[in-house]
Amino acid sequence: MSRQEKLYDELVALIYQCVLDESAWQPLLERLMPATGHQQGTLLFWDQHQMGPQLTGVNLLDPASIESYNNYYCNLDPGRDFTADSPVGYWYHDIRDLGLERMSRDPYYQELYRPFNLHSTSCLKLHERGQVGIYLSLLTQRDARLTSAKQRELLQRLTPHLVLAGQMASQINALVLERQHRDLLLDQQRTPLWLVNESGRVFYHNSAAERRLGQFGCPLQVKHGLLKAKTREPQLKLLIRRATEHQGPARAGWLQLPDSGGSELLITPVPAHAAFAPVQVKPLALVALLHNEPRGQLLAEIFQLTPAERRLAELLAQGLSPEHCAAKLGVSINTVRSQLRALFRKTETERQTELVNLFLRINHG
Repeated sequence: MSRQEKLYDELVALIYQCVLDESAWQPLLERLMPATGHQQGTLLFWDQHQMGPQLTGVNLLDPASIESYNNYYCNLDPGRDFTADSPVGYWYHDIRDLGLERMSRDPYYQELYRPFNLHSTSCLKLHERGQVGIYLSLLTQRDARLTSAKQRELLQRLTPHLVLAGQMASQINALVLERQHRDLLLDQQRTPLWLVNESGRVFYHNSAAERRLGQFGCPLQVKHGLLKAKTREPQLKLLIRRATEHQGPARAGWLQLPDSGGSELLITPVPAHAAFAPVQVKPLALVALLHNEPRGQLLAEIFQLTPAERRLAELLAQGLSPEHCAAKLGVSINTVRSQLRALFRKTETERQTELVNLFLRINHG
C-alpha cells in the first residue's frame, strides 16, 4: 500500500469516528489540514434565521480571530452568498468563486484575514436541516504554499466520507436531543412511571420512579430487573398480563395497595404503534404509582397561598372535611372557613368539590 493510500485510509477511519464521538472532530482537523495543504481549520454553525455563521469550539484558529469573526465579521463574510443556498457536499473556494482581485479589495479579507496571516478558505457544507447548516472550513495562510494537485485530489476523495459522517452525526445528535427532551418531559412528571413487558421487566422508568423506590415504605421494588409489589404481587402480575395481552384485547387495570398510605397502581396498555415502543418487542404496559399526596409548594406558588392556606389546601386535597382539617390543624372551624373563603377567591372557585378537584388535577399533573 502506498503512503498516500495509507494516509487516505487513516483519514477515512478518523472521519467515521466523528459519527459517535464529537471530540474526534478536533484530531481529524489536526490530521486533515496538513494532509490537504491547509494550516488552519474549523467547524461552523449557521442558523440563517438568527445570525451569521458562527465558528464552533472545534477549531485550530487564533482565538482572537474567532472572537472577531463571531462578533462582527461573520456578517461581512462574502462566502455567505455562495454557501447559503448551495447543496450539501458543495465546496466553496474563495479563490475560484470570488477571485483574487475581489479578495484584494474586500474589507473582510483586508481587515480580518490579513492581520491574522490568512490567505484563502475552502468551505464544505456537511449537513443542513431547514436553514440550519454545519460547515467545514479549511484555511491557508499567507506565508504558506498553495495546495498541490495531489492534496486537492485527496480532499476530493474524502469529501463523500466527510458529508456522510456529518449527516450521520447530525442525525444521531438529533435523536439524542429528542431523547433528552422526552426524558426531560417524563422527569417533570411527578407520578412514578415504569414501562414493563408482560413479565414485569422494566424497560424504562422516570426520575420520580427512581426516587420513590429509594424511599422508605415504597410499596414496589425492582428485583433482577422485574417490577414487583411488596404486597398483592399475584394481583399485580395478573393485571400486567392483562395489559400486555397480545392474543386478545389488552385491558387497563387498577390495584389498591394496602398499608401504603393510600397508594394505588394504574396499569395501562401501551399501543403497539406507540413511537416509543421498542421494535420487535412484545406488548408493553405503563405502570403508574398514584398517591394522593398534595404538591403544597406548587399550589402555594401558583395561587400565592399563605403558609396556613397551604396547609389547609394539602389536607383538603387528601379528602379531609373542613371539620377534620380544623381538628388536625388545631384551629377553630371558623378559622378554617375563613381560610377556605380565601382559597375560593385565589383559585376562582366557588365550591369545595370544585376546589379539591382543581388541587387533585394539579397534584397529578
